[in-house]
Amino acid sequence: MSRPFRLILASQSPRRAQLLREAGFAFEQTSPPFADPDQPAPHPDPAAFVAELALKKARSLRAGLDGEAVILSADTVCVDEAGNLLGKPCDRGDAGRMLRLLAGGRQRVLTGVAILGPGGQTVNFTDEAVVRCGPVTETQIQAALDANGWQGKAGGYNLFDLQAAGWPLEVEGDETAVVGLPMKRVAPELVKKGMVSKA
Repeated sequence: MSRPFRLILASQSPRRAQLLREAGFAFEQTSPPFADPDQPAPHPDPAAFVAELALKKARSLRAGLDGEAVILSADTVCVDEAGNLLGKPCDRGDAGRMLRLLAGGRQRVLTGVAILGPGGQTVNFTDEAVVRCGPVTETQIQAALDANGWQGKAGGYNLFDLQAAGWPLEVEGDETAVVGLPMKRVAPELVKKGMVSKA
């Protein structure tokens, strides 16, 4: 049996690391040199935009690693009903604004993924899910803000945290894409290309 490649997660996100770990993958975790903007500028094609960001992250890390490493990176943005891109909140007030946009509404969540393997193998795609939220109270919004779960999260929230808090959320698509790493597509790509093996 050939030696499995090293898998490098080019992100310090604890949520992405948890998803990979729960799927049974052994990996190392590091921050890529490329830093994406917290607040993305308007873009005519958000899906292409996040795929490109994920690829830039992965490529920025490749130069410093040996050829046997497989690099996995991802980037997530939310798109509100008006078509505005929502990145990471800059502060509590901004997070509140984003949560109020979600409350009682609908948004698209786009996660771009890049996988760079040995020999120039490249996988680059965007997975999309739709999140619908029923009415919530200002008390629920303030509780979410107090929990500080909005920090570093596109759209100002973590899906699993809000579900646990009783928010009336429905997801069309892969829930893990909303959390930041669409495992229904990522896991098969890692396995079928022989890039990594299950731990």
